[in-house]
Amino acid sequence: MSAVSSAGLQDSQRFLSITFRGALLPAILSMGGVMASTLANSLIAGNLLGGSALAVLSIVNPIYFVFATIGSLAGAGASSVAAWCTGRDDLEGCSAAVTLAAVMSLCLSLLLAVLGLTFLGPLTTALGAEGDLIEPVRQYAAVYLFSGVGIAGIYPPFFLLKLEGRHRLSMALFLCLAAASVGLELFCVLGLNLGLTGVAWGCTIANVGTALAGWFLLLRGSFRLCSIGKVWPYALKLVTAGSPAALNNLCSVLRTMALNLLLASKAGSLGLSAFSIVSMASNLSLIFINGLSQTTGPFVGVFTSERDAESLRQIEKQALRLGLLLILPVALLLALLANPFCRLFGVSAPDALALAAPAAALYALSLPFAMLSSILMNYYLAAGRTWLANFLTVCRSYLFLVLSAQILSEPLGIDGVWLSFTTAEILSWAALAAALLLFRRRRPELRGILLLDRLYEEEGRSISFSVHSRLEEILDASQRISAFCDENELDPQRSILISLSLEEMLVSIKDHSFPEDENQDISIRILITPGETPETPGTILRIRCSGIPFNPIDYYERHRQDADGADTLELLDSLDDSLGIAMISASASVVDYKTTFGVNNLTIIL
Repeated sequence: MSAVSSAGLQDSQRFLSITFRGALLPAILSMGGVMASTLANSLIAGNLLGGSALAVLSIVNPIYFVFATIGSLAGAGASSVAAWCTGRDDLEGCSAAVTLAAVMSLCLSLLLAVLGLTFLGPLTTALGAEGDLIEPVRQYAAVYLFSGVGIAGIYPPFFLLKLEGRHRLSMALFLCLAAASVGLELFCVLGLNLGLTGVAWGCTIANVGTALAGWFLLLRGSFRLCSIGKVWPYALKLVTAGSPAALNNLCSVLRTMALNLLLASKAGSLGLSAFSIVSMASNLSLIFINGLSQTTGPFVGVFTSERDAESLRQIEKQALRLGLLLILPVALLLALLANPFCRLFGVSAPDALALAAPAAALYALSLPFAMLSSILMNYYLAAGRTWLANFLTVCRSYLFLVLSAQILSEPLGIDGVWLSFTTAEILSWAALAAALLLFRRRRPELRGILLLDRLYEEEGRSISFSVHSRLEEILDASQRISAFCDENELDPQRSILISLSLEEMLVSIKDHSFPEDENQDISIRILITPGETPETPGTILRIRCSGIPFNPIDYYERHRQDADGADTLELLDSLDDSLGIAMISASASVVDYKTTFGVNNLTIIL
């Protein structure tokens, strides 16, 4: 522990914890809305139309993942690029990312739907439909293909609204999707008597309508579209950033088709119905798995750009703890209540239940492992380790899963297919450990599974701490920071400047972001960086808090413009509490304010 910490400056981690948890619940509820359409399809089809309808949904399921591949590539890529650009105050880059996401998710998906309808016969054959299932698969797919416009189009608003801090709006939007899916599908099946095709119509209308509403709400915020000519410099970065999420869905397409063929050969339509139940269990678990792992993405992206290894470690620790708390009860309930879970989706015939219930119970074993893998995959993606995210994705989502299913199904029969989900996760971890070992031999400065460079922290050139929004605590912190400056052998003038900058900015933030609340946490990080010479090191001061948005630079500029033409006394009186901000602005090379995930972020480079 550094002398500063022993002097009384401690990072309570309370601010980061509160901010992260505040973003988590809306993300989980939003993810529940995203998955509602697929869950509603199976609930309505299984209970109202019988077990053969579930077999049709299992065969058509790859279509969902194809459009989810496009949407996740656009959404995750745009979110990562926008977070990266936000960390560098690149507004043009943010607009380019959003524009490219709109073109990919809406226009490309519509083109793909038209092509699918044009070649519907070959598509039905490629999906693996045989015998009596060919015609219902063809009829369902003819409508469901256009649901892909909504499936792909939903992803960018889902990711970007969270990055912008509009968590409640995202939650409300996707809960409306859940209600619309159920209502429209019931109306089309029961009211219009359209059968399984009615499920496709209800799903399509709900998804497309929600996607368009999401884009409307997104563009009413801080994000903007730009001309198509400006997006191409960011296209490769977006595709690279979004590739793990897209690759995960692409692997899902390939593995679903492979497992459909394997299960059909071993158990016919009953095996496909059991796989549909496993898919529903997977979608249910993804509400928590993706809700948690995707919540960490914007945090990791910003912290990586700020070289804040301590906050990265803290946020992943939070994600790991909350992830296990969320998924372990889900896995336990699914294993214990596998039989009622199958009946919930209309699987009640003894022969079908005999296959589906063990499938759900055995699949539940993989969920804790899947949670940990997803957290790591999304961390590597947001931290810029895209190759590791892709490596882990291919291993767990396709390579080891299909290989394990083929091998284990020989001695264990159909149960071996369900056990392959757990086996694939464990084998993927072993492969990841080997890849990390080889990588760290080339980059020994990177530590642990997160590959963090903690050089600044280990050398005592970085400190993170938090204070309450109380004047006495702020003044105490500004005085105690001199111990950190002494440890790093800073000259007295720079030490005073750091202390003064910290005090002035914290007091301004207290007065404007928390005018009547003295119990809010303000998170501070100070980093001593190499300068042009050893005698002139650089200093980065980062202050982060929630509360009322407050941009101190804009505040000072407004007061200065209001005071133009005033005499000296009137000028001093008008500037009042912004004089300290003016002095810091004059001394600093950069004073940058932005909001990320709904939080005030102020960076001062001295």
